[in-house]
Amino acid sequence: MNRIAAAIIGGYLFASSAGALLSALYGPGSDAMLGGALLGLALYAPAIIWAFATHSARRAWAGLLGASFSFAVLAVVAGASS
Repeated sequence: MNRIAAAIIGGYLFASSAGALLSALYGPGSDAMLGGALLGLALYAPAIIWAFATHSARRAWAGLLGASFSFAVLAVVAGASS
């Protein structure tokens, strides 16, 4: 059950933070937001697969939350610089 939660919740956080980062890197505008959201959505399925491919649920949570936090920080920095 914990691995399922990691896949769904952690995968969503990973995909949304990756989409925010990609939107910030594209620059301002609605096209950048749409492109970032679509690419972030495309990363949701591999995140779920990765959560089930790891050896433990703890590793799945750590990897997804660590990457999500890193992408979120980079999105804030990229958004502030543009």
